[in-house]
Amino acid sequence: MSLWIRKHKVQAMTLTEIMVVLAITAIITGLSFMILRLVQKNMYAIQTNYEYRTEIQSLETALTIDFHSCTASYWNALEQQLTLRSPLTTQNYKFYKDSIRSDIKTYVIQTDSIQLYFQGKTVAEGEIDAIRLHFNRTTNLHRSFIFRYNDPSIHFAYGN
Repeated sequence: MSLWIRKHKVQAMTLTEIMVVLAITAIITGLSFMILRLVQKNMYAIQTNYEYRTEIQSLETALTIDFHSCTASYWNALEQQLTLRSPLTTQNYKFYKDSIRSDIKTYVIQTDSIQLYFQGKTVAEGEIDAIRLHFNRTTNLHRSFIFRYNDPSIHFAYGN
């Protein structure tokens, strides 16, 4: 039996073959980590965009609810503040460069432009019944337009 073991040698790889295998393994491992890093960056960008979009939707929902529940809404251009009043509550939205703060929550959203309307006409200050917001980091197609139906009593106050 010892003769049989001596006749059959175990095949071994040469040093050159081992170095080629190690080089190929290193290249494949490097490419794998590079692809993983790219995927992680893209996933982070998707997560950031999703959070930003969710924040915009949350603001739109809050403004819509507050606009529809209020009887009067005012814009103070000096303080960049939107005040929504109803017989039961008053809700304030203060617009900063990097965020919008309400009495309940702070929305980390940057606005490009704010357009205010009252009875279909653009106004700069005072009573409003609609607001159009255009946000940073969104396409030109995405603009929020929030409005409320006016109480008929405003026609008595303004003589229209």
